[in-house]
Amino acid sequence: MASSQAAYGEGKYLCAKDGVQFPAPRSEAQLQQRQWAPLCPLCGGSLQLLDTDEARVNPHNSYAMSKYGGEQIALVLGRRYGIASTAMRYSIVQGTRQSFRNAYSGALRIFAMQVLSGQQPTAYEDGEQVRDFVNVDDVARANLLVLEDARADYCAFNVGGGRRVTVNEFARVMAAGAGRPDLEPHSTGEYRFGDTRHISSDVGALRALGWQPLGDIQRSVGAYLEWAQQQPDFGDFASKARSYMQQVGAVRGGAQ
Repeated sequence: MASSQAAYGEGKYLCAKDGVQFPAPRSEAQLQQRQWAPLCPLCGGSLQLLDTDEARVNPHNSYAMSKYGGEQIALVLGRRYGIASTAMRYSIVQGTRQSFRNAYSGALRIFAMQVLSGQQPTAYEDGEQVRDFVNVDDVARANLLVLEDARADYCAFNVGGGRRVTVNEFARVMAAGAGRPDLEPHSTGEYRFGDTRHISSDVGALRALGWQPLGDIQRSVGAYLEWAQQQPDFGDFASKARSYMQQVGAVRGGAQ
C-alpha cells in the first residue's frame, strides 16, 4: 500500500511553551492574510519543525483520509488473515517519467517547464515551504527491500530523501541545472488550498532495515531535464494547468 506522506497533513512541531504539537490545517483567513506559518494550537506561538515519524498521522481532507483508510485495510486485515502487507508513505517523489500533463504533479515538472521556456519559476505562498524530496530510484529500492524482508510485514514506513529543502531552493537548483541561474524564483501570494506548510519525514524505521536515501535533488533535477528534453511533445503545460487550478479553486489568493 502506497500513499503520500504530505497527504497526512501538517507534521510534527515543537512549541517552546507547550511542547510537541500537531497543528490543524491553516485556516482560509490565515492564508488570505499571507500568514503562512502554522501556529501552536494552544498558545498561538511560533513552532519549530521536527521530523515526523510513522506513529501519528493527521489527515485533513478526503484524499488523505482515503489513503489512510486503505493503509489500515491493508495492515489490519493483512495481519488478521496472514497476508503479508506493508504501507509505504512516500515523500515527494522526483525523477524521470513524471507526467508533464498532470495539472497537479509537482515542482519538478512545473519548474522544468518554466525555466526551459525562459520563465522564472513560480512558487506558491512565499516559496519557503519545507519539503522532503526523494529520488525515484531510492523509492524503488525501498519497495524491493520491504517485499523481501519479513521484518517489514504489517508496518508503515516513511520513504523520504533525508534532507529538508525549501521550494525556493529547489527552484534555484532547477534553474542552475537548465543553465539559467539568472531565473530567480518569485511568488505572487497564491496558495494551493489544503496544502501543508512544511513536511519532513523521519526515515529511521526504514534505515533500521538497511535502506539509505542515495539520491539528491541535483540528481533528480538533472535526470528529469535530460529526459524531458528528449520528449517530442514536451512543452509549457504549466501555465494552462495553473489557470485550470485557479478556475476550480484549488489555487487561490494572489496580488493584493
